[in-house]
Amino acid sequence: MPNPISVLIVEDNKAFANSLKETIEAVPDMHWMATYHRGEDCMSQMKSDPRLRPDVILLDLHLPGRDGLNFIPLFKQMTPQSKIIILTQDDTHTHTLEAIKLGVSGYLLKNISISEIWTIIREVHQGGCIIDSRLSRIVLDALTSPSAPAENPLSEREQQVLEQLAMGYLKKEIADNLELSQHTINRYTENLYKKLQVSNVAAAVASAIRKGII
Repeated sequence: MPNPISVLIVEDNKAFANSLKETIEAVPDMHWMATYHRGEDCMSQMKSDPRLRPDVILLDLHLPGRDGLNFIPLFKQMTPQSKIIILTQDDTHTHTLEAIKLGVSGYLLKNISISEIWTIIREVHQGGCIIDSRLSRIVLDALTSPSAPAENPLSEREQQVLEQLAMGYLKKEIADNLELSQHTINRYTENLYKKLQVSNVAAAVASAIRKGII
């Protein structure tokens, strides 16, 4: 049996942090490692204890002292193997895109269900990238921004397909919307995934943001 997924929590709301801990401890394939209510305290402990290197970090954005965005690059330097999932109430355009650019593997709103938390931790641990579906409007706004650079590797059609995938449309619906065959939509999807070197729409959106395409 593989080792359980070790999870570290950085969250200043003690009730929510405790709820996350209980959620993680409720399943055998996950292991709660530690909880910190300040990012500075977590970094200090990581510096003194090299064993504190979790598989997944659940990170709040709004922390006392320095906010969560400041700690993303520090965590990535200190424990590069750790996957970072933002769990926040913040659904602003700026913070969402900035967190993705900094390399987080997930950006989720706090009112997701317990089963969703389990699923997302597992998917991120396996290399996936998850963006809360309720943030699709923010993603779409970024995708359609006029500031997109000229070196965008996606064709106009591939960009249109990615936009509609980000909005949650099924491939059949996209085919109807764009008046194309589903086979053609499948081909555009495969092409854009290949160009962005990803395997799913959330990862495609995150990759496009990180590469400055959107």
